[in-house]
Amino acid sequence: MIEKLYRSPIAYIMLGGILVSAFLFNSMLKFADEGNAVMVILIGISIGIVALFITRAIAYQKHGGLFPK
Repeated sequence: MIEKLYRSPIAYIMLGGILVSAFLFNSMLKFADEGNAVMVILIGISIGIVALFITRAIAYQKHGGLFPK
């Protein structure tokens, strides 16, 4: 299933990543205003995971596989 997502066009992956990251960043700011440090840290980690997914998807399309030879 993950390879199916990796094979989708880069524009869709980037758009989805931008939308998810924007939502997570907005949520992080709301939790920061409330003073909830644990949620701010967890959402920051989630943003990093989304960025990692986007990077892996672009590398997959560029090199033709999850583990380039």
